[in-house]
Amino acid sequence: MAKKEYLTFVGKLEDLLQGEDIELLVKDLAPGRRKYDAHYVRALVSNDPQELPEADVLWIRGWVGVLYPKPWAIRITRNIGEFPSPCSS
Repeated sequence: MAKKEYLTFVGKLEDLLQGEDIELLVKDLAPGRRKYDAHYVRALVSNDPQELPEADVLWIRGWVGVLYPKPWAIRITRNIGEFPSPCSS
């Protein structure tokens, strides 16, 4: 099964608490109509993909959009809900 890829934004990497179930806003990077859909989730994250086997890929950007060069691992434990789109009615 192919791994899914997600994107999140953080002020600093230390804001991502490894080994704890944390709440994040992630964007789905799957190609297609729903690419970049944003969701609030609870998830486990790790900067070492070996620590979360069968986890998906998490790309991280700083608040100004700079992409961190190394992807992290993410295992979503619960989908809290979609981020409301300003275009939705």
